[in-house]
Amino acid sequence: MKKIDDIFPDIGFIPALIITIAIGAALQLGGSWFAMLIAGALGSLFVRRHRIAFLVGFLGVMIAWLILFVFLIMTAQAMAIAEFFIGQLGLTGMGWLVIVMSCLLGGLLGGFGGLFGRSLVELIDELIPNSSQPEPVESEE
Repeated sequence: MKKIDDIFPDIGFIPALIITIAIGAALQLGGSWFAMLIAGALGSLFVRRHRIAFLVGFLGVMIAWLILFVFLIMTAQAMAIAEFFIGQLGLTGMGWLVIVMSCLLGGLLGGFGGLFGRSLVELIDELIPNSSQPEPVESEE
């Protein structure tokens, strides 16, 4: 049986980041915050180090949410809604803070999803026997 790291190539940071942004944006349209963990985990399949997997998940989901918020600010009343929510705390004129905090929260979800995904891949790969190495031959003496 092939290992997971043999199936998914190590394509580097930038291509894995672009894949994570695309997956994060697509899954965000479903409306579930839990899907951001999955987006980070799927992005981490294309890198080999835990630190890079966290960064790919964090930046990928954060940029995907930022793109979504920019779209909503330009086409809908996202900033007015953000101003309303921050106004409930007594802070007026700081609606951008709600958007920044949301993007950071989404980034953390993606980052920890990437870290979890990379760890899970390494755990599963350790359990799969290595079929590429030949079996030792016993001598009949």
